[in-house]
Amino acid sequence: MIYLDTNVLIYAFCKNVDNNEQKKISQEILKSSILEKTLLLSQIVLYEFAFVCAKLKESQETIKLNLEFLSKYVKNADIQDDVLNLIQKTSSYKHSFDAYHVCFSNNFECTELVTFDNGFKQFMENSKTKIKIL
Repeated sequence: MIYLDTNVLIYAFCKNVDNNEQKKISQEILKSSILEKTLLLSQIVLYEFAFVCAKLKESQETIKLNLEFLSKYVKNADIQDDVLNLIQKTSSYKHSFDAYHVCFSNNFECTELVTFDNGFKQFMENSKTKIKIL
């Protein structure tokens, strides 16, 4: 399984992004993970996605349709203790959502967590999942 961070989805779906190269890369990764049936998302990714899409002034209808599509790839996990332990171990209180993404991908034994966010570097040594920063 491959877990995509919110920023990969934003670049793949949104019109008002600032980097067309990242958009192209994101779309390719999303397409291949869907075709290979390896895409995995969390509920938190959907919530972050909706929030950022609204900030980027995507239409309500577009956001709704994209959320419906992405919802097919969402699984749930009870990982509260894992997230809190990782936050404490790495002193990453300002990056609690990133810690959640790491624990979620570890829980489902994903081969990769893909992101554009360099902030994930702080979790690399504590992650069973390979963190790929584009």
